[in-house]
Amino acid sequence: MTSIEVLSTGLVYRNPHPNIRSLHAFFPSVIESQPGDVVVTFDRGSAMENRDVRSFITRSRDGGETWTEPKIICEPVDPEGTVSTSVRMSRTNEGELLGLFTLFHRNSPEDGLANPETDGFVRTEFALSRSEDGGESWSPIEPISLPMEWSAFETCSPILSIDSNRFLLPTATWKNWEGESTPGMKAIHFLSEDGGRIWSGPVEVMDDWSNGVAHWEQKQTVLSDGRFLAVSWAYDFQNKMSLKNRFAFSKDRGESFDPFHESPLHGETCTPLCLEDGRVVMVYRRTDEKGLWAHLCEFKGDHWNPFENVPLWGTEKASYSSDSKNTFEHLAALKFGYPQIVRLSDGDLFVVFWCVEDCVSNIRWIRFRLNRGGK
Repeated sequence: MTSIEVLSTGLVYRNPHPNIRSLHAFFPSVIESQPGDVVVTFDRGSAMENRDVRSFITRSRDGGETWTEPKIICEPVDPEGTVSTSVRMSRTNEGELLGLFTLFHRNSPEDGLANPETDGFVRTEFALSRSEDGGESWSPIEPISLPMEWSAFETCSPILSIDSNRFLLPTATWKNWEGESTPGMKAIHFLSEDGGRIWSGPVEVMDDWSNGVAHWEQKQTVLSDGRFLAVSWAYDFQNKMSLKNRFAFSKDRGESFDPFHESPLHGETCTPLCLEDGRVVMVYRRTDEKGLWAHLCEFKGDHWNPFENVPLWGTEKASYSSDSKNTFEHLAALKFGYPQIVRLSDGDLFVVFWCVEDCVSNIRWIRFRLNRGGK
């Protein structure tokens, strides 16, 4: 018997009136604020790259059967109407919620997030908001000042709270709007020792830009032996294809990373979660087969020991809509992605992700559990 048992699925959010107005939802985050209280944030707008995209929060107290009406978390100061937002939410060990915001600054109201002529990205700015009441209210967003002279960063992960004061902010450097890539397109992170007020770094997590390979959608988890595990989507720009996921370890609490390794997963966005027994469960968008999959493994030294892969959703759906002219059009054609996972207080695992169903992008959830009969 497989150790991964899929229990149920449902919708966190779907546009209730798609025949009247265009509203699409993307990029969810999930935490359990207290036992039975599941909180999800996501971005919503008339289109993925429209400047009207804002960040919302909703919650369920009945296992995902019903969800509260989404509430906007913050409205940026934007007199020219050229800024959109995206949020990634996490929870500290003390119970405080952290909302890592990205503000996307357009040069023109008609610009998307990327320059189709250069594959460059708009200017980005990180900001932080906090909630001490489980997401019912949020502090005003505070700009994050990063110690790096660059303007184009990826929004790929929530802040990782290591302890009460030590925070880790994973990201990646992108080409800027003009197509310049001075630092290369690599996975990095920044560190804070004072609860997110002052940041140091960057720390290089994975870099293969000299070979034309970018590292995107970095996610990290802390293993049972204290090492940090980073998993990344590797994209070959020259051949316009995704490679196998790559992974790397830090033995010094994120101060540095060992050279990366190639994983057995043919995937793109991949989110790992270390379990209490030391095994690691990952949810990822698979590329050698269709769909969203769960993967169970363990790490012995630097060796990735896989146990099983189980499809969760979308095995009959294509990942992309059609051939695209450039890299960002290719990414914009994704039909689903950005899975996030949390272990609930009852032991079940709860996944959220965005997916296009009947021409509308929804936020969907899946609940599954690991049976003790497995590895």
